[in-house]
Amino acid sequence: MTKDYYKQYEPVFGTWRITKPIGEGCFSKVFEIQRLDFGLVYKAALKAITIPQDPAQVRHMLDQGQDEAQVRSYFLGLVQEMVKKFILAYKLKDHPNIVNYENYQVMEHKNGIGWDILIQMELLTPLNRYLRQQILSRQEVIKLGIDLCKALELCWIHNIVHRDIKPGNIFVSKYGDFKLGDFDTAQVLDRSSSSTSSGSTVRGTYDYMAPEVYRGEKYGFSADLYSLGLVLYQLLNDNRLPFLPAAPAPFTYVD
Repeated sequence: MTKDYYKQYEPVFGTWRITKPIGEGCFSKVFEIQRLDFGLVYKAALKAITIPQDPAQVRHMLDQGQDEAQVRSYFLGLVQEMVKKFILAYKLKDHPNIVNYENYQVMEHKNGIGWDILIQMELLTPLNRYLRQQILSRQEVIKLGIDLCKALELCWIHNIVHRDIKPGNIFVSKYGDFKLGDFDTAQVLDRSSSSTSSGSTVRGTYDYMAPEVYRGEKYGFSADLYSLGLVLYQLLNDNRLPFLPAAPAPFTYVD
């Protein structure tokens, strides 16, 4: 969906207007939003998610023999799951090393089966974009590691495992602090065992995934530490992950 599509909801949350796209993920788009108050311009980020992403998904399920009520129930379940993820992130609000999630709104499509989810967040620079402009010093990489460990410490207090720590989910504030964001794949662990059951759904990004997660085995908070370790390794190794030829040698799909 484009910026113009989501403009139908302006003013978003009563006062905000969409100004420009600033990023996108597998399931969402992120826009800069602004509001004017007593001559001052305030900025924030808007994460927009449409479920289902493609009307063809609805047609496919109908073609498989499900009726409209069943299809609607299926996608509504996805919407409810996304709202739960927002609530998880909102619990961690105001920590200096976690992206602030401020507000959300769910709108059901007037025609057909579908929903739009709008989430207001603080406006930050994604680490991937930040790295295109400058190389982090060794001291900055160490600070990133400390900042992310502080973020994970709070997650673990709430029994939350993030499950997708990677450069694309790390952000930089205007003061140079590093923040953990995007809790779309986060999961609350069993409080009694502090681990998932084996065979749980594999979620995350393969390049940064702990082996036990990849294999569908039991895993706990240490899976996030493994992923953070790979991020730090990459930042100190000419942007090259382990198990690949050393930079600047090229690598292939087989590698």
